[in-house]
Amino acid sequence: MKEKVVSWDTLARSYICKHPYLSLRRDTRVAPGFGQHDFFVLEFPDWVNIVAVTEEDCVVLVRQFRHGLNAVNLEIPGGVVDPGEDPHGTAIRELAEETGYVAKKMEHLSSVTANPAIQDNWCHIFLATGCCLEGEQELDGTESIEVQLVSWHELSALLEKGEIHHSLNCLAINLAVKKLAAR
Repeated sequence: MKEKVVSWDTLARSYICKHPYLSLRRDTRVAPGFGQHDFFVLEFPDWVNIVAVTEEDCVVLVRQFRHGLNAVNLEIPGGVVDPGEDPHGTAIRELAEETGYVAKKMEHLSSVTANPAIQDNWCHIFLATGCCLEGEQELDGTESIEVQLVSWHELSALLEKGEIHHSLNCLAINLAVKKLAAR
């Protein structure tokens, strides 16, 4: 016999840490048959990831330091959706700011959650095609980014070797490859 999935009611909510880019929240919840329990939720703003393809059919990547791993990572461009901004606009802005590239077409591929068990935000994945270098990078005060162009063959090798290892980047690249192969 299949059991019905239950929803949990929130009895109380409090913040342990509150910051514009990360808040830690404690929710006290109850559900029939489970009693009362505390759950911890990380609140993050939504963000975007962009697979950017140049007119010459190269993929635009970025190298930047990532504090969580204490290392320089190779990734696709991306960034935080600012308050009042829509993900499509963020994708256009972040691509230009991080790389200097502008896309002829910016296409939404999917929106996914990184870890819905403990996080409340979404990652919006875009495919940018017809990209041309149209300006200089306009980096934030904490960003140091090197742009790297790679062929599709090189990109595949970077994924296979684990040089690109951010799971949401890997998903975005696979969705873009599938989308472009269908054309």
